[in-house]
Amino acid sequence: MSIPTRAYPAAIRRSIPAAFLVVIAACSPAAPPEDAPLDAVPPVPAAEQEAFWAALTAHCGRAYGGKLSDVTPHYQGNVGRAAVIHFFDCDANRIHIPLHLDDDRSRNWILTRVNGTIRLKHDHRHADGTEDSVTQYGGDASVPGLATRQIFPADVHTASILPLRADNFWFFDFVTPETLQYGVHWPKMGHSIRYEFDLSTPVPAPPPPWGYGPR
Repeated sequence: MSIPTRAYPAAIRRSIPAAFLVVIAACSPAAPPEDAPLDAVPPVPAAEQEAFWAALTAHCGRAYGGKLSDVTPHYQGNVGRAAVIHFFDCDANRIHIPLHLDDDRSRNWILTRVNGTIRLKHDHRHADGTEDSVTQYGGDASVPGLATRQIFPADVHTASILPLRADNFWFFDFVTPETLQYGVHWPKMGHSIRYEFDLSTPVPAPPPPWGYGPR
């Protein structure tokens, strides 16, 4: 799926790094939809995605501190909150990374290998472990992406529960081997947020995320 730069208003183009627009435009064809027949999808991920997956799993079991590196006014409520990610659980086809903001343990990034690509879902929980009313949004990475960066356009489920965010895309970006960025861009409204995590220095692991029990 090619997304021409000119489709974005100037104010939004300025909020989106040019490299991301180039990568999105280059990632064609787009990843298959969630309901695509398994036999219609190449079962083997691209080499770039294999390398990206390996880079993530290399950190399994460790936690890292982070900071906001870019934020628009819509996300100002996140300013000043201590951010920690924990590579909480990994296996061959699933990586679970909770994002802790201060003592809020509600946010989880769930990456799975499915349909020949990588799927990102945001699993939001209440303190009692039950799912939030807005959860499991995300999408499948466009193929092949880069070994250091994968971009996840919003999928059909996301559009169904968050119609105004149907054009959202999320990304993970190893800007260096020791620096991981995560963020979301909401082009329609011009909103964005980006976190940067220092992978060179692990920090003590936080408590388990809500709903997932002690480990």
